[in-house]
Amino acid sequence: MPSETDIANIALRLVGGTRITSLTQGTPNANAVQDLYSELRDHLLEFPWNFTTKRVELARSTTAPGFGYDFAYTLPSDWMFTISVYDNDAGAGTIDYRHEQVASQNVISTSSLNVYLVYAYRETDTNLMPSAFRTALASALARDLAITVANSNTLEDQLSKRATKDLAHAKSLDAMGSFPEARPRGTWSNSRNGFR
Repeated sequence: MPSETDIANIALRLVGGTRITSLTQGTPNANAVQDLYSELRDHLLEFPWNFTTKRVELARSTTAPGFGYDFAYTLPSDWMFTISVYDNDAGAGTIDYRHEQVASQNVISTSSLNVYLVYAYRETDTNLMPSAFRTALASALARDLAITVANSNTLEDQLSKRATKDLAHAKSLDAMGSFPEARPRGTWSNSRNGFR
């Protein structure tokens, strides 16, 4: 199964770099990859990928927000960003909420009695990443290594185009993986229908 090192070696091959056996082996190429890998992976994960989407009911914190909302609900430790929030397990409607810090915890502050969260989480296991995402990650890593390893602005430009194309391909394949989530009807559409 593909590992972080395998992804790194694909990127190094694209820039003409020497293969590594580990991100922590201490060679110049391994150090360059290690400096970039986690940050770049997390950057690419800042998209509502199907493979990084979770649904949970949040637990209420014992500490309430200072004012404005009645309750705070602790966000999961692997939370990256919120896709949607509901007060029911049917995933219908909208609630008023804010992402905040309460008692040194990342929370959702709201006055709703229940909070159901759809969120994107930080996936670090390369075996759970689709092939197209791993390819996009390797291309983006190669782009960012072009100057450090190959000392080439031209190669960086070429790899930038490749990385953009590979990321678009990964997003396209991911979009085919599930039915789009229904967006809640807002007051504008309700008002518009009321004038017919």
